[in-house]
Amino acid sequence: MTYDFSVLRELRKKRKMTIADLSKRSGVSYVAISKLERNQGNPELKTLDRISQALQMPAHNLLALAEQKHPIRVEETTCKILEVANCRLVNLDGIRIFSITAPKGARGRQPEFHMDDYEHCFVLSGKVRITIRGSEYTLGSGQALSWDCIFEHNYHVIENSEWIAILTPKRP
Repeated sequence: MTYDFSVLRELRKKRKMTIADLSKRSGVSYVAISKLERNQGNPELKTLDRISQALQMPAHNLLALAEQKHPIRVEETTCKILEVANCRLVNLDGIRIFSITAPKGARGRQPEFHMDDYEHCFVLSGKVRITIRGSEYTLGSGQALSWDCIFEHNYHVIENSEWIAILTPKRP
């Protein structure tokens, strides 16, 4: 795996820090930080952890930024869900975004889309009832709900509806 730690410069400047400030806060030498910002050197994990703490961000976020400095661009796929609902899907590095249009009366569940994820549902129009662990939540336009996909859940479209569902993987 290739990392580009020049992203450190952008992160540091965004926080209005000099290399000396970052060095003092992290305990990592000025020279080591300067080399990383020029993408020279191969830092140890403890060094990255100290720098990320000084930047007030989790180390895995720093590594993710260094791994992929450029935006991700993908094309959508389409599918049917709930037997009759139209679904447009994009997968952005494991985060799956669904744009769903469903007619009144559509119902069901789609366990094949869920892994060890969190689901975030935002209703754009209409009404959708979501049942999670025996509790019902009716969402109208402008309302959202978030839950752990480990719990079985079902959808029931009360009115013709459009909503966005975002599945985000759990991070260790």
